[in-house]
Amino acid sequence: MELIDFSDKSDKPICLALGYFDSVHNGHKILLDECVKSGFTPAVFTFKNNPQSAISGMTKQCYTFTERVQIFAKIGIKLVISSVFDKDFMNMRGYEFLDKLCKNFNVREVVFGTDYTCGVKAEYSVEDVKNYFKNIGVSVKIIDLLKNEKGKIASRQVRELLTEGKIEQVNQMLPYPYFTIGIVEKGRNVGGSIVGYPTANISYPEDKIQIKAGVYKTHITIDNKIYLGLTNVGAHPTFDDYNFNLESFVIDFEGDLYGKQIKIEFFEYFRGISKFNNADELKAQIDSDFKRVLSDKLR
Repeated sequence: MELIDFSDKSDKPICLALGYFDSVHNGHKILLDECVKSGFTPAVFTFKNNPQSAISGMTKQCYTFTERVQIFAKIGIKLVISSVFDKDFMNMRGYEFLDKLCKNFNVREVVFGTDYTCGVKAEYSVEDVKNYFKNIGVSVKIIDLLKNEKGKIASRQVRELLTEGKIEQVNQMLPYPYFTIGIVEKGRNVGGSIVGYPTANISYPEDKIQIKAGVYKTHITIDNKIYLGLTNVGAHPTFDDYNFNLESFVIDFEGDLYGKQIKIEFFEYFRGISKFNNADELKAQIDSDFKRVLSDKLR
């Protein structure tokens, strides 16, 4: 996987998927799959930040840029071209964006959806983009939007479902289970003493949309091995800790977790955050949660 900035240059002949790809949902994967099987180097253009940050001030994303890069790599993308969406980018004309893209990169084929637009105030329609590339001899593939019972599958739907804790519905819209990655930090050191399992604490990414607080069934990847887990998303009121982070109980892991990068995949929302009267009450609830986790094998 090669990461390159929009202002840099590359001579590799590429098939380029155009979009933002915030949630990299199943519709996005169809575009990316077309690039992978094109015969050219499969590439994608995306933004490092949420474009709405320059428009409305909203900075949250379904996936961070780093997480999206991981998904792109898993799908088979070999080159990621990225840019920060700022006021200068926002005011770029459609033809200016495409001119720069074709000047800096050896674009042989492009793939985008029927709702794709670019340029200031979305001035370039899908027809404008198609005609631009055809006029310079670049092959164009326009992909119909993937739909479900609510209409086209969109990152907006994914964001809404995440805030509602409907993780199973989210996963039906994504090619891979929804996840977050982070570096394990020092926690309150109560996991082992309370339930007998080590805990992995990671900060919640500042630019990532906050999913509904609560306790989830998860799979946790540590050193390329997957473990069953139980993850608390949000605060820890029993211990008067109201920081929004992720604390995961990892089943059958032995060793030091601090400083390791882990991946947490979410599968089921169990319950909301509760404040227990004491550690014994909390342990009883966690024991009950663990029985639910252990009743399901790793997928």
